[in-house]
Amino acid sequence: MKTHYQLLGVEQSADADAIKKAFRREIARYHPDKVIHLGAEFQEMAATRAAELTVAYKTLSDPSLRAEYDRGIAAGPPPTRPQAPREEPAPPTPPEEEPRRAPLSGVRSRFAGVRADRDVIVKRAITARVLGIVEALYGKLDTPAVRGFDLAMVPLAKPRFLGTPLPRVLIQIVDTADGAAITEAYTAASRARLHSGKSPIVVLLFGRAIAPPNELAKAHEDNARQRKIPDGPEEIAVVVVASTDWSCRLPPNCSAAVHKLVDQVCA
Repeated sequence: MKTHYQLLGVEQSADADAIKKAFRREIARYHPDKVIHLGAEFQEMAATRAAELTVAYKTLSDPSLRAEYDRGIAAGPPPTRPQAPREEPAPPTPPEEEPRRAPLSGVRSRFAGVRADRDVIVKRAITARVLGIVEALYGKLDTPAVRGFDLAMVPLAKPRFLGTPLPRVLIQIVDTADGAAITEAYTAASRARLHSGKSPIVVLLFGRAIAPPNELAKAHEDNARQRKIPDGPEEIAVVVVASTDWSCRLPPNCSAAVHKLVDQVCA
């Protein structure tokens, strides 16, 4: 069973301010607006996690409740059967109690499970929302599997009246959107072979944490100096998007097609 500290992603020694900030950060990820495009199953998962986070915050923000909760953690889970008399051999430990012999290992595995559940919900919410935006802009889409990306979207409609070629859109979701992530996304997109004619490729690189602007600018400059692959796309724009508030950082000299898409994504 996961602890309140694990749910909030803080150390047991965290102060009240850190707990409050952690609660606000985590509860925002499961707000109904963030999962409105998901199915009922995932909306229910988000509601359950939001309720668990609320209970954790209320417990840890009350000094007396927190002290009592900490004592319970220190004591460990209650025994599932009466203790054997001292003169008799102790019964073998049941399989479900084995993690008590390796508490650090158990905590890590439970914490990893919590993060995995959260990441699945967040990824599905992001991809569903962007898919809806791109469909509204360009109509029907093909969604081929592209190595290294969480979702690829290729408009099936042809540009009308020799208009601007429709972009191919790739989504990649990372913990930290930094210079290395931008470079890797650019390189993978250049090899994806999704473009048709002059259609640009737009990579929406979502990150919970965003590197400083000078690091992002340096990565964009390095990408611009890369030698283009023969028959590759004329434009690859890696747009950094903060998954917390959907604010966008565009590379320089983007085409009108890229700006149009980003204006809708980050509206």
